[in-house]
Amino acid sequence: MTRRLPDKNTFRGVIRHWTLPGLLCVGLALFQPQLEQSMVLHMGVEIPLLFVLGWLAANACGPRLVQKLAPWNMAGVSGLTFALITVSLWMVPSALDYAVLSAPVAIAKVASLIAAGMAAGLSWKPAGFIVQAFFTMNGFWMTFVIGLLYREAPQQLCSVYLEDEQARAGTAIMAWAVLALLLWVPGVLSKLRD
Repeated sequence: MTRRLPDKNTFRGVIRHWTLPGLLCVGLALFQPQLEQSMVLHMGVEIPLLFVLGWLAANACGPRLVQKLAPWNMAGVSGLTFALITVSLWMVPSALDYAVLSAPVAIAKVASLIAAGMAAGLSWKPAGFIVQAFFTMNGFWMTFVIGLLYREAPQQLCSVYLEDEQARAGTAIMAWAVLALLLWVPGVLSKLRD
């Protein structure tokens, strides 16, 4: 029995779908030490980019993976719940401290945030408008309020970063919350028009 090799178009498609996630992964790996030297870069750049990397990887996987996960991920609820819980965990000050001080925790952070992005990316379309609205609004308020707490806290929350970085990190978190909401609104408006 001979095995048929995929044609050139299949390889081109794979390369095209995985180029952006691959480049982002390499960039994050190369600049990881610099990103974690500053609280603003850690919370405002590295954590969101790890999530986006997972989302892009989910899109590169295609619809077959969504179908395989469908029994476990009815209407995208399980995947979006996992994503929301994981992202909220890495906004806790002590979790952020441990991610800087402990290599195993840092690895867990990277893996869990990429997995959260993948879970959200694979769950988004199956979720439908109502479930998307529920998770988007809850994620927006949670992230915005956490950013506000970081910005307005009278004491230092993370022991590995300077106190003056905390307010800027809080502002970055709030900016990500607003940006995510603004990216979601055009889709809502088009669905309401239909």
